[in-house]
Amino acid sequence: MKQKTLSGTVRLSGKGLHLGKVSTLTIMPAKPNSGYVFVRTDLDDNPHVRPIADNVNETSRGTTIEENGVSISTIEHLMAATYAMGIDNAEFHVDGPEVPIFDGSSRIYVEEYKKIGIVEQDAEQKVLDLDAPLKYSNDNGTEITLYPSDKYSAKVIVDYGKALPTQTAELYDISDFANEIANCRTFVFISEIEPLLKMNLIKGGDLDNAIVVVDKILPQSEYDRIAALCGKESMKAQESGILNNLKLQFDNEPARHKLLDIIGDLALCGFRFNARIEAVRPGHFANTQFSKELRQYFLQKK
Repeated sequence: MKQKTLSGTVRLSGKGLHLGKVSTLTIMPAKPNSGYVFVRTDLDDNPHVRPIADNVNETSRGTTIEENGVSISTIEHLMAATYAMGIDNAEFHVDGPEVPIFDGSSRIYVEEYKKIGIVEQDAEQKVLDLDAPLKYSNDNGTEITLYPSDKYSAKVIVDYGKALPTQTAELYDISDFANEIANCRTFVFISEIEPLLKMNLIKGGDLDNAIVVVDKILPQSEYDRIAALCGKESMKAQESGILNNLKLQFDNEPARHKLLDIIGDLALCGFRFNARIEAVRPGHFANTQFSKELRQYFLQKK
């Protein structure tokens, strides 16, 4: 199978999740065997930052990479779409420190990739295989296992107690990503909103780019205060469920979004691979730690 890139240029603008500042992302074709690279066009000399696991330096509510003192954050949704859509080589030019969050999913990237077109290049794609299962676990109850397989598939299980009971999401083949996973949005618990804002995070978060799960009983006055912090006029108090009864894309949309995230984070291993991914309680820290181990495994095989 041949390597692939875009047939033209995609240009998108939007606010970042954490700083809330508008930036423009320009996705451009790249030469065979060049892989992925971010270019900070707002900085002198347009420094490059490679999206590889070794460059991950922060995983609070998103994945941030840094190289030679230059960082770019919230890259996971873009990485998931680019990898899952079969694009091997691309440059991501960004005029700010964050990739725009858009609606909190990978939907817009998939739509734009389909619109602009994906083309084959004059170089063979190398897809690596596992010789044996690889496993990661930590003290937080996270387990991620990759099993040898002749295709890329994934299964994710999440459990957040009463607020968001056990959900399972499964992707039987990565070719189904566009229809089954891409439009699944990120989520946050209402009890997390104010602490995250106090950490100078999610300044660009709102009810349009995140599913808010009610996990704590709050008075109406508290809902009004959080609404003001989110730039909204009001939120109706409720004891549980999805805030304002927002319609979900799928009943298990949160689990599907976690599956989206793990595809994006494991893409940072820097290689295409076939494997069956099974993950319990995954998150950006665990995903990227495992991605580092996976990268070392493939570098030895290469």
